[in-house]
Amino acid sequence: MWSTIRLSAYVPRSEWFAQATSIFVRIITFLALAGVWAQAGTGDGRAYLVSYMAIAQALGFLLQPTTAMGDDLANGTVATRMLWPISLVKYYVSQWLGHVIVPSLISGCLILMAWHIAWSGSVQMGRIPVFLVSLLLGVIIGIEFDFIFSMLIVRVENETWFANAIRWSLVAIFNGSVIPFVILPESWQGVLRWQPFASMANIPIDLLVSSGFSTFLAGHPADMGGSCSPWYVFRCTGPHGSALRCWEDDLCLTC
Repeated sequence: MWSTIRLSAYVPRSEWFAQATSIFVRIITFLALAGVWAQAGTGDGRAYLVSYMAIAQALGFLLQPTTAMGDDLANGTVATRMLWPISLVKYYVSQWLGHVIVPSLISGCLILMAWHIAWSGSVQMGRIPVFLVSLLLGVIIGIEFDFIFSMLIVRVENETWFANAIRWSLVAIFNGSVIPFVILPESWQGVLRWQPFASMANIPIDLLVSSGFSTFLAGHPADMGGSCSPWYVFRCTGPHGSALRCWEDDLCLTC
């Protein structure tokens, strides 16, 4: 297994441009999304959204595992793989890990550096062990989904790229790596947080960055210039914005 990871991590010169392009796109995506979400909130709300996007894009290659099983099933190569002295699961997982190690380290370091410099970002250091466990479980769920999806599209033949494009788009939305669930209506959050894709991104990332935003939702008007910010009003519900009931801890405030 370790040999497969080392071999898969090797990037020939012919693929350097493709790897560099994927890393560049990841960084540009972070800057674009961070800029968008930074405009959606103020104070702790903005810090939460930018921190969320930074972690999501830094871990982007891990949040949506994509192995080569789908292509191998479609073209029949899996028959040869079954003759090798390694189980299919170990082979495809180790191959995927080898492919994402280098771009994840490079893009992750650059994104976290930009986040720290431009927005002075920070995370809950005490939650890192729990975050790592949650991330590991999320990766396992993502790999299982990839295997299931690969077996479902085995009859698509030459159109696997189209099915994968749809799959990547849908999963990116439903796992919370592009749109944080916290900005959605409360009724939507209740559904999205219980679907399995949430475990791939939203739950582990929220564990790592949620403290500041929870404090923000708990209501500290002094931190917001003496009044509720538009972001706070957006996150709460109530008649005409008068009696606002916070979704986090049933705290009622008046703006």
